[in-house]
Amino acid sequence: MAPAIIQDMHRLRPIAPLRLDTGFPPSPSSLSPSEFGQPTDSEEQSKLQECWDKSIAKYMDLPDGYSHVHVLMVKWEDKIDQLEVRQEVNDLTAVFRDELQFDVTEIQLRATKSQLHFESQASTWALNHDSPENLLIIYYAGHGIYDQARKQLLFLPTDEDNSPRVSWNKVEKSFIEDVEADVLGIMDCCYASDLTRSVPAFTRTFEMLAASHVGQTTARPGADSFTRCLIKHLRDLARESAHTFFTTRDIVERIQKDRPDEPPAIWRRLTDNSRHVRLSRLRPLHERPQRNQELANHARFLHLGFALRNEAFEPQHIDALAKQLPKVFKKAGVPLATIKWLGCRNVGVRSFKEVADLVMKYRGNLSAISPAQSSKRSAEEAGLEGRSEDASGHFLRRGAPRVVVDRSI
Repeated sequence: MAPAIIQDMHRLRPIAPLRLDTGFPPSPSSLSPSEFGQPTDSEEQSKLQECWDKSIAKYMDLPDGYSHVHVLMVKWEDKIDQLEVRQEVNDLTAVFRDELQFDVTEIQLRATKSQLHFESQASTWALNHDSPENLLIIYYAGHGIYDQARKQLLFLPTDEDNSPRVSWNKVEKSFIEDVEADVLGIMDCCYASDLTRSVPAFTRTFEMLAASHVGQTTARPGADSFTRCLIKHLRDLARESAHTFFTTRDIVERIQKDRPDEPPAIWRRLTDNSRHVRLSRLRPLHERPQRNQELANHARFLHLGFALRNEAFEPQHIDALAKQLPKVFKKAGVPLATIKWLGCRNVGVRSFKEVADLVMKYRGNLSAISPAQSSKRSAEEAGLEGRSEDASGHFLRRGAPRVVVDRSI
């Protein structure tokens, strides 16, 4: 089942001057805000955490990987789905279900009481499958627009002004605040970049994989769609990683090579964890990692900070610590449930030249934080009509640019 998501134009906001001392909202891991506030590289952080997770699982005999992965495919009812995403939804479902052994559920949004239906179906699904050992994947296919006034991403079946619509933010709130599982959202539409979260979540990961960066449209279902590219690389990665795992970062890197003019973006919805979602073909149920409930329960969470003398901190150091630390606690008579990785930052201060070099290195990704500056107004602001593919081969876009009508949901 491979749905492809749609987006109308997202109204571009004026670009504020780049400030290196400010905190940005959750942002693509390709250029984490932390890179400006502290020298630690986001991808290095992610790799170190992956190393720690694997090592501590090995030495403490903990499950490494998910017990179950549940996928929720969200689309509008076929009879009102203007983009006709059914085939792509089916194809992506087949990859999730047959090649990765994930459990897949589909919901079709209705034209009446759309928001209530969406929230009810999503909440029931999450309630049935939520667990700290599980991964929940939510995939949406259909039109999408960003309501600038309400700061909400809206899903619609058509690009008509009177089209039914639902707010993704209202549904996402429970996945941020209430569930224990890791969460991966996959959306082929522009995504809101100014949603924030201030509650620490040391053990969870919630990422959003968007087909395009802020303010940009993406192709309709078909050979050039984001979903088709996603299907291709999920299949390839599943086969190549038969005995290990791949991450959301691996998916993005491959899609970027195929779609350099329409690169995807990863957005961290929980900012306190640098770990990427890890995917792999699930083993048969009786071979999957099982959680020891006795070990899983804990009465306290001890926070310690280790000030390291040397800047170098390599995987072999992590592996040695993961091996020895449980022994230290056991010798001290302090039983452990697990040891969680909470980060490793470089406390040095970069020079202005280093910061400038960093900005130049990642300047191609800055559009993921704020839209690229242009002499043209956005099509939405200019009131232009959407364009379809013609004989010259121009891409069809997902929805005509238009101003969002302020309508209760």
